[in-house]
Order: sequence, then C-alpha cells, then structure tokens
Amino acid sequence: MITFIIGGIKSGKSNFALKEGEKTGSRNFYYIATARAIDEEMKERIERHKKERGSHWITVEEPINLNEAIMKITQNSSVVIDCLTTWLTNLIVEGYDFCEFVEAFFDLLRKYRDEIHLFIVANEVGLGIIPENQLGRKFVDLAGTVNHKVMDICDRAYLMVAGVPLRIK
Repeated sequence: MITFIIGGIKSGKSNFALKEGEKTGSRNFYYIATARAIDEEMKERIERHKKERGSHWITVEEPINLNEAIMKITQNSSVVIDCLTTWLTNLIVEGYDFCEFVEAFFDLLRKYRDEIHLFIVANEVGLGIIPENQLGRKFVDLAGTVNHKVMDICDRAYLMVAGVPLRIK
C-alpha cells in the first residue's frame, strides 16, 4: 500500500508518516532520508530527527538512488521516504538525468505497492508565487508533475495543514 503525504514545510508530514507507519503491524520500520548533511546545522537536525524517530526505525540515507534503497527492504515492512522534494532537488542540482530516475521510481512504486507499506512525504510547492528564475520554475514544474503522478499511483493521500491530516484520497 502506498500513502502519499503532501503539505507545506513544517506542516507535520514526517511525524504523521511515522505514526501511520507504526500502525501497519509491520515487523520492520525503515526511514529513507534523502537530505544531505551539507553544513553543521543540517548535521545537527539529522541527528535530532534520528533520536526522535527512535531506534526501531532503521535509517537509510539515500539522496539519489531511491530504487536501490527500496529494493533492499524486506516484505512486511513500513517504509517512510522523506522527502521526495529533496530527492528531486538532489537530482537537479547534481546534474542527474532526473527523467530517468523519476520514471524508474514510478515503475518501482507500481511493482512494490503490495509488498511493503510505503509512506511518501513531499512538499506542496505550487501554492506560492511563480519563481523569478528559470531553475526555480523548472523545479516547481518538475515537483508538481511528480506529485501528480505519485497521487495517481498511491492508494491513500493526505494533505497536512498545521499538523492536521486531511484525507484527500
């Protein structure tokens, strides 16, 4: 089963995903982190979040190859991917062929949907103004398109607003 959790920054998406993941009855709990520890503040943030999750969540740090990380996970597991938006940023900034990675990710979602409980966290980037530069517009377009496709594939979806989950699918 795939659950998509989308919302603004600091809206409670990750905490909700973790709580929902723990309700599945799974034997194993995996947290796939896409963020990179690029500075001291980010390193501290990552360590704080690991402690908050607890030791029963196995953290897999994978900023680029989500498919590889997911394929290593055993059946009857709960998996939180946090976050899809950061993953897309990594692909664009580091010059990867993001179309290839994204299409392969969609194929994998369709294949693994019945084997694991997957919770995909993403930021809703389309509620603000149109970015003033080409890279910003490219990113918003890509993130919006990816969010649309994940929404099509997922079984359930929630919009997080100020810590409150609103079921939208």
